Amino acid sequence: MKSLNKSKKLIKPIFATIYIELKLQKVKFIIFSVITIILFIITGVIPYLSTPYFIISQTPADYFFVSTNFYLFMVIISISVFFSGIICSEYQKNTGLTILPLVSKSQLIIGKYIANSILVIGIGMIYFSSMAIFSYYLYGGPILYTIFISFGFLVLYLLALASITTFLSAFMPSILPVFATITSLVLFGGFVIDPVLRTLGTNLEPIYSVSYLFYIILFTFYPNFSSIERFRESSSTWLFPSAEDATLMLIIYSIGFFLLAYLLFRRRQL
Repeated sequence: MKSLNKSKKLIKPIFATIYIELKLQKVKFIIFSVITIILFIITGVIPYLSTPYFIISQTPADYFFVSTNFYLFMVIISISVFFSGIICSEYQKNTGLTILPLVSKSQLIIGKYIANSILVIGIGMIYFSSMAIFSYYLYGGPILYTIFISFGFLVLYLLALASITTFLSAFMPSILPVFATITSLVLFGGFVIDPVLRTLGTNLEPIYSVSYLFYIILFTFYPNFSSIERFRESSSTWLFPSAEDATLMLIIYSIGFFLLAYLLFRRRQL
């Protein structure tokens, strides 16, 4: 009985933090949801309806592949906005501890991380739902089942980036350098490290690269993705990681960087 009461005392502040954080970020979530729908309409709807000369993707998988490419920018921006200030804002303003003075630092970071994860996953769900609805309009039913597999990898990818961003927020002074760093990692990391490795004469698969890991989300739209050739010998480039490798790396990033952020936050004085 005592252990049960102790568990309730530990968990209750986390749920309170989640509730407060969701309320605080509600306006951001609405704004990003609207922007996400507008982005989808501009990139995934208007080109297919506005001109008869636009080449329509031959299959729903092709359509999902092309449309989700554009969503990468929303992934970067939403992760940066919701997570880049998750810790450094506490150093500057003590916002969480001011609203919930009885919550510990451990409970605070866990609650804020879970709340913001719910929000960015919700935004991703809006985008994928929009794609599924318009795909049904274009191609008819049933909706391609692999969209659920791809969404599962999107969730893992969002959690991985969220943990990396939270870790950066633990020791960087403000939101701006966190945003710049995570943007560089996703957009340009593979373009810097991979060519260096190729000049050294190695065809090492860049499974470490968060930009490379994003491609598992795109290629799993295809029902035969497990049989698609992943390495292109003509250009010595890797197209996408295997499902097993991507899952393992994304889980390592998610857990590893969050634990590092957690330890840094606990040790550092507010």
